[in-house]
Amino acid sequence: MRQSTIVQVLPFRAGAHPAMEGALKLMDFSDAPPLVYLESLGYGQLVDDPALVARYRLSYDLLGAAALSPKASLALITSLAEEYAHEDDA
Repeated sequence: MRQSTIVQVLPFRAGAHPAMEGALKLMDFSDAPPLVYLESLGYGQLVDDPALVARYRLSYDLLGAAALSPKASLALITSLAEEYAHEDDA
């Protein structure tokens, strides 16, 4: 099975958002209902309530919509990495 990772930067100008409290992982299965895993400092919780899973999925989708596109995110990361590298040369 091929897996890929999509990176999107959420700029500070996006302001407060639901994921500020910690990480969230959406998990979909072919043979079981979807789950959400919430993680914060020293704490993790598995959520299986369908209404809450739907709410977290919506929050995740809204975060993706507020974030830079994958292409713009890569450009920003590359630019910052180059800037950082030049600071080391000085």
